[in-house]
Amino acid sequence: MLSHRKVPNRIRELREQVQMLVRQRIGAGIICSRCGCTFATYSEKCSADLDERCPGFNAVDLVQMRAEKEVGLT
Repeated sequence: MLSHRKVPNRIRELREQVQMLVRQRIGAGIICSRCGCTFATYSEKCSADLDERCPGFNAVDLVQMRAEKEVGLT
């Protein structure tokens, strides 16, 4: 019987590292001046349409792009 091979998934590890950095860097403060949401309440409180880039989305996107570049994902 062959043993199951476990291959490290480097891309998944880098994405997890990016998400950790985003959570750390954004913290618990308000990220959107329009709806007053935080990173933790963004998905529940955001009042923007799905095709609209609100201030909260822009804040998260900026931090995420910087983290992706830092870890070498992009």
